[in-house]
Amino acid sequence: MRVGFYINPQTPGPADDGRIIEEVLGQVDLAEQIGFDDVWITEHAFTGYNAYSDPMVLAAAISQRNRRLKIGFSIAIAPLHHPIRFVTQCNLLDRLSGGRLVVGIGPGNSPDEFRGYGYEAPERHAMVDEWIEAVEAAWGHTSTPNFSYGEKYWHGQVRGRVIPTPQQQPRPHIAWGTTTLETIIKVGKRGWSLLIGPQHESIVAPRLQAYARAMEEAGLDEATKARAWLDTGQLRQIYCAAPGENWRETIGEYIETYIRKSALANSGIDDLPKDDLERRKDSYLKNWLIAGTAEELIERLTPAARMGIAHLMCWFTFGHMPDALVRQSMLRFAADVAPVLAATKPEPGLVDRMVEEGVQAEMWRPR
Repeated sequence: MRVGFYINPQTPGPADDGRIIEEVLGQVDLAEQIGFDDVWITEHAFTGYNAYSDPMVLAAAISQRNRRLKIGFSIAIAPLHHPIRFVTQCNLLDRLSGGRLVVGIGPGNSPDEFRGYGYEAPERHAMVDEWIEAVEAAWGHTSTPNFSYGEKYWHGQVRGRVIPTPQQQPRPHIAWGTTTLETIIKVGKRGWSLLIGPQHESIVAPRLQAYARAMEEAGLDEATKARAWLDTGQLRQIYCAAPGENWRETIGEYIETYIRKSALANSGIDDLPKDDLERRKDSYLKNWLIAGTAEELIERLTPAARMGIAHLMCWFTFGHMPDALVRQSMLRFAADVAPVLAATKPEPGLVDRMVEEGVQAEMWRPR
């Protein structure tokens, strides 16, 4: 398992945006220096849940200052991008980065974000279906001219070709973020990578099983399957504590800040009652955050490596956490946790055994 640096910093307000963006770029520099393999850029707007909002522009900046890291989106919200513009920008990013781009995409879900762009969130799945057809048409015409695309949401006719061509051929590799069985099967059959949220192994196992079976049933060749598994990864929010540190005390206020920001961004709730905050915090500490000493983190994270998840997207910067604290956590993780994960080999048949031992169908419910 390799480790990547996932970027989604919350911002307190307008006066802090620039500082946080500069801190994040410095943290990406540090991640490259201490051996991280990837940087993963997300997309959120309007609510303060994210300080930079635009993954394309940030990816372009990183491509020019960090020459080793693979650059991935986790995720770009497909319906909020014009498909032809998206392909054009991805092709240019792939050129600027020397072929290091992974195009991670998904439907998104935040009502406020969709309304901000003039859409309604319930439309997103129909939008995504049309969007995929359009981007595949565009990537099919980077060398050959003239094509039409779209129906309801986007439609047009390109006279000429999409310029530039990408460095990776026939297009940059695609990864897809989803929790639903139907979409996981589609992702596997297409040979795309699968991006997984911070769920427990009992939930992840049947998803990985369905993904692997879909690739087999589609008759994909070994090289295509290997490429798909290479960027199949899981997101985890992480704090690596020093020996003897009371991490609940150290990062307690940042945890509460993150929970409040998350509720606003994902549900539109801007004032959490105390009992709701406590309920969310209890779930967050059980299911979302992985915090503790290096030894405790290794115990929590090695099951994913044993299941065959190829990379871990590490989310260190959250809840207005100070830059110095983020860096200390990153340094401890790189020194003491990452080498153990890198040395942990996938265990053949483990996912099938986990499913057979009692993972219930209700685990497919999106979370």
